[in-house]
Amino acid sequence: MKQKILMIGFSMVALKQYKDRTDIEVYIIEEEELFEKNKFSEFESKLVKKVVFGNYIDSEDCVAIAKAFHDEIQFDAVFPSKDYAVKATGKIADLLGLPGLKEKNAKVLTNKILLREACERFDIPHPRYKKVVQIEDLFDFYEGKPLIFKPATLQASIGISKIESIRDIEKAWENTTLALDNQKITVSRKINREHIVEEYVDGPEFSVETLVRDNEIIFSNVTEKITFDDNFVEEGHIVPANISAADWELLLKEKSNLVKKLEIGSGLLHSEWKIQDEKPVLIECAGRMPGDYIYDLISYAYEFDFLKEYSMILMRQNTTIQQVAAKVSTVRYFNCPAGELKEIKGIESLMAPEVVDWSIDKSIGDIIPVVKSSWDRVGHFVVVGDSHDEVNRISNEILNHIEFEVEVK
Repeated sequence: MKQKILMIGFSMVALKQYKDRTDIEVYIIEEEELFEKNKFSEFESKLVKKVVFGNYIDSEDCVAIAKAFHDEIQFDAVFPSKDYAVKATGKIADLLGLPGLKEKNAKVLTNKILLREACERFDIPHPRYKKVVQIEDLFDFYEGKPLIFKPATLQASIGISKIESIRDIEKAWENTTLALDNQKITVSRKINREHIVEEYVDGPEFSVETLVRDNEIIFSNVTEKITFDDNFVEEGHIVPANISAADWELLLKEKSNLVKKLEIGSGLLHSEWKIQDEKPVLIECAGRMPGDYIYDLISYAYEFDFLKEYSMILMRQNTTIQQVAAKVSTVRYFNCPAGELKEIKGIESLMAPEVVDWSIDKSIGDIIPVVKSSWDRVGHFVVVGDSHDEVNRISNEILNHIEFEVEVK
């Protein structure tokens, strides 16, 4: 008998990853506005059996809909499609008695202020912080050290501002409070927005992807992050991270502490950390699939289907997981200057056998914006090899070979 998965929000990523599976059926609750805006009706998948409408972004309207849907279908698992679906998914999983992160954790993992408060309660290393309601809060918090001011309820590095002197505060206030989300994933009704300021944490940044079953960690990976020089948007990721065994163990120890203290049920945690003065500091933590193709990087490096095994946990099925990476994989994003795109040269370099996936998402004549969030990047490629040196060499050769010619307007 096929397992029945309730997906909160349309996840094109998951549906494409699962397209050849014969063991599942997928049912979806989606916001009607997003369904129409993204033309999801044109997406064909033999896995999707039914779509119903219900609000889940900063809303619990979909919870009663999910209960009625469950009474009809009898779901085996409930799955959050994106960050904005995590909170509703947590509540639904608890209501239906299905594996999940638990409602209380879903709230913490979708609000950076609540996450910092949890860090305080559970003695999880984190930067000094303050909830920001008005610009005076920034002036009061500033003590001469660099700060990070950001939305507490948005994703994809949207609206992050660095404050290096008191003169930066007014510009940071405007940049962060007026930041707009990607219109493809948000709705037109009023959504709660909160903001947080933190002391800037220096040091290399990593993410830890963890699969949890009944509060027990069954897999962890450490991913190395590369950011663009002038902002906080990711330029690339490397799996597994090329770090010392000691740093790896430190990160996993703190991640284990986080999982235990929050009393996570079952699911996937994607947490971001910096190592400062030889100690991990928690930057953020989400209760959903990692973005930026990290799920693919893990699958390529560890040679198991990461998203499939995530679903198996949610369905209470046995898993087949490799604990040690056999390969090294990396994703890199092209660094294209802002302006009208006139020509792309050097695409033939992407034909290297080590390149397993690539995409350029802009066309000649498109206006390329300044990269301020993950949504502004023009494309990516994925390289898989036997060593860090190999994938870094190939990636750098490609980045040096491909040219984006633009006309500045």
